Amino acid sequence: MKIFDFRLRPPYKSFKNLGIYSPVCNEGSPQKWHGIPTQAAREKSIDLFWKEMDEAGISAGVIIGRQVPDDTASVPNDDIRDMATAFPDRIIPFGSLDVSRGVAATMDELERCLAMNFKGIAMEPAYCMPPRFADANVLYPIYARLEKAGIPLVLTMSFFQGNLDYSNPAAAQRVAQDFPNLQIVLAHACYPWILHVVNLCIVQPNIWLLPDLYMLNPDAPGNQMYGEAMRWLDGERIIFGSAYPCYNLKQAVSDIDRFNLSDAHKEKFFRKNAEKLLGMKLP
Repeated sequence: MKIFDFRLRPPYKSFKNLGIYSPVCNEGSPQKWHGIPTQAAREKSIDLFWKEMDEAGISAGVIIGRQVPDDTASVPNDDIRDMATAFPDRIIPFGSLDVSRGVAATMDELERCLAMNFKGIAMEPAYCMPPRFADANVLYPIYARLEKAGIPLVLTMSFFQGNLDYSNPAAAQRVAQDFPNLQIVLAHACYPWILHVVNLCIVQPNIWLLPDLYMLNPDAPGNQMYGEAMRWLDGERIIFGSAYPCYNLKQAVSDIDRFNLSDAHKEKFFRKNAEKLLGMKLP
């Protein structure tokens, strides 16, 4: 089975300037207690990155831009376009937006992302200036345009994004209710609100979970609940993402074994759910 990774930050252009590469984040706390160092990340080598993907059985993946008020912590959408153009058989591009730059400018950037044929858009509302909850009214024009365009939204929500209440999935639920045709992927899966967000998926069919390292790492408190969630949801709408370089790719794949998922659920988790969400056959 070819594996599709929905959360990659490869050593390419501005990705290499992010804090997750200096030092490599799976070598720092809390990941270091379980993390296996990755040579590609240490050397910031794209050639070694492809080699590590192949060794892990990962055929392709999503790269997501990052727009936050701090430009040094951002990944411009142009870099996402360039990598997707250079490696079309391995990369699915998602753009990113930051409403801190003003609603009009953000809407202009969204139109530019659509013109570049990006397959989705990501936002980190709690990192805006000022910080925003996911259901802030200033974000609604963006959500409406994405719903009309028919491409998914990725919202990064966890305890790392602002105060703990910013990751409460109730805000994402209100957005999902207001935009029922907008598919919403919750990166980090609102960790640590695991019970809340898993059961939100029962009642809200346009919510998808991308738990990445909080599911993968056996040291993450509550991680076993994601394995239970795979059965609770019959494997639907939970997507594999390594959060590379915060996780060694081969280790990310093998760490799923402890959940003893059925073959059908593995296929959904590693590939079929992503194909369903994106509405396309993946490389």
